[in-house]
Order: sequence, then C-alpha cells, then structure tokens
Amino acid sequence: MKKILILAGLIIVVGVIVFLSLRPRLGGGSNPAIYPSPLAVSTPTSTPESTLAEPVAQFKERVTKKLFGIYITPQNSPVQPERFTGYHTGADAEYQDISTDVPVYAVADGTVVLAETASGYGGVFMMEIDLAGIKHTILYGHIRPSSLPSVGQVVKKGDQIGLLGTGYSTETDGERRHLHFAILSDNRIDIKGYVQNQNQLSGWVDQYIPIII
Repeated sequence: MKKILILAGLIIVVGVIVFLSLRPRLGGGSNPAIYPSPLAVSTPTSTPESTLAEPVAQFKERVTKKLFGIYITPQNSPVQPERFTGYHTGADAEYQDISTDVPVYAVADGTVVLAETASGYGGVFMMEIDLAGIKHTILYGHIRPSSLPSVGQVVKKGDQIGLLGTGYSTETDGERRHLHFAILSDNRIDIKGYVQNQNQLSGWVDQYIPIII
C-alpha cells in the first residue's frame, strides 16, 4: 500500500512539472498573444463618433420653452404673441438675455446643403452629417443672414458656422432671439418648423435620444 501511495505521489509531481513546462504554450504565463487576459484589453476612452457637439453654448440648459414634439397654438404657446400652430419639429434654445454675438457651431463633420432666408426663420441653413452610419440633415434657424455658410462648404465638428440673428428683426423674420435646431430622420431637404399631424414627427429626430448630444 505504501509503495502505491509513493508511486501515486511521484505521478502527481511529474504531472505538475510537465504542466508548468507546457503552460506558456497553453496560453498562460508570458504568452498573452494566444489568450489575452481580459485585464489587458484597453477600454476606449474616446467619445463615440455618433455624439454631437452643442450647436450653441449651453444648448440643453437654454431649451426651456419649445421642446421637440410639443403642440403649439397661438393660445397655449409659451411664447407670446404666437403665429404658428402645429407639432414642433425641433428644439429652441433661448438667447433673449444675451446682447452680444452668439456663435453657432457645427455639431459634427458635414457639408452645408442649404443656406437661405425663409419666412418664419430669417436666415436658415442645413447640413448633411453622418450619424451612426446613416445620413441625416440638420437645420439651424434664425441665423444672421450675413453670417450664413456657403452651400457646399465642408465643416468640421466644433467649427463656428454662423451667428444668431438679432431678435425681432428681419434677421429672424420678427421672431425672438433663439436657435431653432432640428435633426431630420434622413438626408432630405425640409425646413418645416411645425407639422400638423403627430405621426409626421417621425420625419425628425428628438435630439435627446442617447446618440445625440
């Protein structure tokens, strides 16, 4: 019995020695190229490409009156007097308290596809951008016409591409000083600030969804 126990012990010792000698080739020890340790995999620290920059400073804090999708009428509007009726296709960042120039920024790399003056906006422009592999157009309304970018202009995320218009002037078509910012669900050209049926809002994107800002 004692010989059997000694033999069994020797077999175990030999087995341990063989295992340790083969361990690097089995993915342990100093050969992480075959089976890398989870701790060795770096965690990305960069911002996802789909995250947008703010179109104006303090954008979120200043969206206080007209949010995406709110139904507006001259009677219930948080802005008085009101001349529009419908479901709001964007979000308005309010800047009536600022008398100095308010720069407007590119929220992502993109190309300007429209720049003009239009009823209800004064100066307005649109950019085509890529969000998570999908082409979208975005709209900036109530821009000083003299600061509008050029159609075809290629811009980088964070570039200044305009200034807000002066409130209650031709620069904003008589509207208060604010930025109307909207993201379309595809790359069509459409400058509607309101739609008449709630289901039509599917043509625009609420910018507070996780991939936005």
